[in-house]
Amino acid sequence: MIKIIDNIIPIDIQNNLEKKILLPNFPWGRMTSSDLAEEASLDYLSFKRKEFADENIIDPPQCYHNILIDQQPGPFFEWFTPILDAIKLENMCILRMKMNFNFPFIGSTEKSYGIPHVDLPNEETYTTGIYYLTDADGDTILFNQRKGYIGKLTEQKRVTPKKGRIVLFNGNILHAACPPTSNLPRIVVNINIR
Repeated sequence: MIKIIDNIIPIDIQNNLEKKILLPNFPWGRMTSSDLAEEASLDYLSFKRKEFADENIIDPPQCYHNILIDQQPGPFFEWFTPILDAIKLENMCILRMKMNFNFPFIGSTEKSYGIPHVDLPNEETYTTGIYYLTDADGDTILFNQRKGYIGKLTEQKRVTPKKGRIVLFNGNILHAACPPTSNLPRIVVNINIR
């Protein structure tokens, strides 16, 4: 299941959310690896390139903000409730919710993409949602393969960031972000729900 919904929340709410997130004092953390909370080594990147038989895999740094902290709503959680309300899953349980802020990555090419992954490798049945806070480049690639696959990946769908768009898909589908190439900020809300 892959479902793409544009303007999942009203445009005035989209614009207000984007404006607040882009304020210079918004609290972002920085990760030196887009795949690991800790810094990934060159050996790790090399391992992932071999695992998926693709030298186009990169591991750019990114900024992040946890919207849920230890399964509890963080100070800005209420800003995002319109997105959760619009998803409309009955008895929804939020497993994880955070934002990622991606920048252009020196040395990347139009074929480059981040490390293929699932968000919650220890969970079996859940849905991943990616809500795009900004208009940007840097597509999300959804692959045909699922968690645990080793070998060359094939693309199932490419989703271009568009403010107000959400893509919902089975959480066990391997996916990756392409780095943006323009100076437009690529900011997404990453939601994992059951």
